[in-house]
Amino acid sequence: MHYLVIDNATLIDGTGSDPTEGARMVVRDGMIIDIGSRADVVIPDGARVRDATGLTLMPGLIDCHTHLGGTFSPNYSDWVLEDDRRQAIVSTTQLSELMRHGVTTIRDISRNGIQLKWAVGKGVLPGPRIISCGPGLSRTGGHGDAYHLPMDMVQESHPWGFVADGPEGLRKAVRELNRMGSDAVKVWATGGGMWEKELETDQHYDLDELTMIVREAAMLNMPVLAHAESLAAAKDAIRAGIATLEHGEELDDECRELMRAQSIIHVPTLQLFLGPWFDEYPPPPRVGLEDYRGSTMVEKEKNRVTDNFNASREAGVIIAVGSDSFSSETVPFGSSTLTEVKTMVGVGMPVMDAIVAATLNGAKALRVADVTGSLEVGKSADYLLLDANPLEDIQLLDAEHIRVIARGNQIWKDDHVG
Repeated sequence: MHYLVIDNATLIDGTGSDPTEGARMVVRDGMIIDIGSRADVVIPDGARVRDATGLTLMPGLIDCHTHLGGTFSPNYSDWVLEDDRRQAIVSTTQLSELMRHGVTTIRDISRNGIQLKWAVGKGVLPGPRIISCGPGLSRTGGHGDAYHLPMDMVQESHPWGFVADGPEGLRKAVRELNRMGSDAVKVWATGGGMWEKELETDQHYDLDELTMIVREAAMLNMPVLAHAESLAAAKDAIRAGIATLEHGEELDDECRELMRAQSIIHVPTLQLFLGPWFDEYPPPPRVGLEDYRGSTMVEKEKNRVTDNFNASREAGVIIAVGSDSFSSETVPFGSSTLTEVKTMVGVGMPVMDAIVAATLNGAKALRVADVTGSLEVGKSADYLLLDANPLEDIQLLDAEHIRVIARGNQIWKDDHVG
């Protein structure tokens, strides 16, 4: 047995508890066996002790929404037309970028993700723990379809889309995803705005179809995550029994009450709506947008998204972090995860709540809270050591301040000399 002790750190354990000064964590073979104040935690004989004085110890981050498709371009035609082998190679660098920014667990929607999970699990590649969805379910002409390319090409080469229609077609598709090795099922309940026939406001699967997806997935013990950017689609997805709601920028009090009652977790991907990507690809006008503050349509939409997010968190809806990184060029992997945490704080979320959203709440969303998400006895030693305290300034949660990145037995980065 090998013991490692992180000694005299400031501990942020991921549960939302107040930080512990002068904390000590004992790790045995990649698992946490003791953690707390130095006065209460004994150093085992023969342990390797690392002095963490002046450093902050916190859980590795969790990104609930990535697309390891290996794409650089934001153009949906390029996604299909780019060489599949090249995309597979690029996806390994995207995986590394996530880990470099302190992300130790992800939920991924892509074909590559299934194979990357195998490679990481077998030790072929270093990387975060992967909960793999495989490709997401899209209706014909939907957000996971490149409508102007041949269907067989889309079904074979779209990096994260799988086209299926109608309850029986979707039943079969869920079974095919299970056969591929998927851990969860992603569905686009609305469009995403890639072209005029699949706007964010367009509902793409009705309640019967969504219910079939959830019912079939439940038989296979696969939770369902739903991309839903309209109120009607969000309500149908919630009624169908999804596990997490992705984006969900148009909710009402009924949605929030149902989400609380059913413990449905909201993954808002705020930085996608409030950052430069949103300025370049503004959404279509929505009913009632004129009621929001701002002089331009984009300003009003950003304020609507912000108000919606704050209403959800204030109502007690569980919030988790997702970057929706899908293009190395426009939504860079890892750095977008950190930007999401900072964006949450920037629009009003308390810093500690944002850290919990990026750690324990993410583990709950991915159903791995018994394994990771917080620094507690019996969990994997997925942790970061920073030379700054993000509770003092969330901007300090940055790759340049992360000195050590560990996931269980795997020390991915070690710039600490103590």
